[in-house]
Amino acid sequence: MERLLKLKKNKGIDIVVLTSPAAVKYFSGYSFNFETGPSPFHLLPAALIGGDTFSLVLADNEMQPLFDTGITVRPYQSYVFEKPCESTGQFLGRVHDVLGQWGRKIERVGIEQDSLPFVVAQSLTGCLPDAEFIDIGPDISQMRVVKDNDEIAAIRRAAELADIGQSAVLKYARPGMSELELFAKVRLEMESAAGTRVPMMTDLVSGVRTATGGGNPSNRIIGENELVLCDLTPCLNGYWGDSCNTIVVGTATAEQKRIFTLVRSALRAGIDTIRPGIPAKTVDAVMRKILAPEGDFGHHGGHGVGLVYHEEPRIVPYNDRVLEAGMVIALEPAVYKSDWGIRLEHLVLVTTDGTEVLTKFDHVFGQV
Repeated sequence: MERLLKLKKNKGIDIVVLTSPAAVKYFSGYSFNFETGPSPFHLLPAALIGGDTFSLVLADNEMQPLFDTGITVRPYQSYVFEKPCESTGQFLGRVHDVLGQWGRKIERVGIEQDSLPFVVAQSLTGCLPDAEFIDIGPDISQMRVVKDNDEIAAIRRAAELADIGQSAVLKYARPGMSELELFAKVRLEMESAAGTRVPMMTDLVSGVRTATGGGNPSNRIIGENELVLCDLTPCLNGYWGDSCNTIVVGTATAEQKRIFTLVRSALRAGIDTIRPGIPAKTVDAVMRKILAPEGDFGHHGGHGVGLVYHEEPRIVPYNDRVLEAGMVIALEPAVYKSDWGIRLEHLVLVTTDGTEVLTKFDHVFGQV
């Protein structure tokens, strides 16, 4: 909140209206289970509005305890059955109530342009016709790149869930079961450990599907001696973890064993390259050079992880951004052949003198 107030002052902004889930979580501590997608009873789950003081406008069925930040919770009526639902009008009414308490003319409004619904933008310009709207979304995204200690602790917990999932893949993967059957067992282990439902992104593919780099688990039956690629990205209390492994269900070919060892060495080299002051593109180049004889793997070498599962710093050939202590980065080099592929991934924290690997799972390729 101190950073937000400083940003507001530097840009001469009177009031901010923040609507992205990442910004709302970052400044208020509020997050919601987004796995079911947009609710038919919410315009937005929440918006953070404030100048000197802040209010959180959110649906009344999304109420939950917040950190002691001094933020006033202003719920709006969402789900009703005695009359038609009008969550948009209810939400906008609360927004106007908060703006009306400002007490003086609002000339400059800070918004996140990419996450502000059109109906909200329309309403704001209607009630503040003379105000200038300033996009501070990029500023907030940059603010979040270096993590605080409590954020790192939250990411550690999400990384532990990813580790549990990778261990479950090794434990349960067998020929004759479908990818969906395997995923169900993996997810059960992860959520049992978390003690709650956990939203997650998952690549879990087998056989020839590993050649494309991933996809959702399907009814495809895992065959004898086939590869299984599993990339798990669980989101626990708003913060993401990330981990990928590729195993063989049975016996690998000599070529597959060679490529697995090569990808693992590229991952290790990337981790060893990371330290404060190193450009992101240098880490990417180190991994690509090792894997160059097998062709380009066709995607980023890695990416930042935090309140969004893919954020700065991007580990890509163009990115001159210098790494800093406190950044959390997922590295995921890969080799894809015509009918199989291998990708390995670790989540690492940039420390003052190098890195700490947050995902503790050891990449294992041999017989399951």
